[in-house]
Amino acid sequence: MQIERDIMAAIKSKDATALEPLLAREFIYRTHFGAESDKHAFLESIASFPIEILSLRGEELKVNLFGETAVLTGVQRAEARAPEGELEESAVAFTDVFVRRDGRWLMALAYGVELPSEPDVITEPSAAASDG
Repeated sequence: MQIERDIMAAIKSKDATALEPLLAREFIYRTHFGAESDKHAFLESIASFPIEILSLRGEELKVNLFGETAVLTGVQRAEARAPEGELEESAVAFTDVFVRRDGRWLMALAYGVELPSEPDVITEPSAAASDG
């Protein structure tokens, strides 16, 4: 859990130098759109992210260990300010895969899916519609 907190802190501050040693050499970031970034591209995107990240936190975090591999799932919530000054909130369901090498945990794979900003409203059919 500590490495996840360190990763989120580095992302929040856009500190690619602090983030780099926490990622495995073969690190990959994937999205549900099929986009994929290697370690170098991911670090560049973090350092050049145009939005000011005001807060970044993980919720509902769960870890499963499989020997020298750990799988962490949760929801990443962020509040940010766009260059135009407007506030934005986001929620991303994620899975991070860590591998243990030389006594250290390194993130080897990250997968994220942007969650809807507001839950879908489900309305019940009206009584008149069902009578008929």
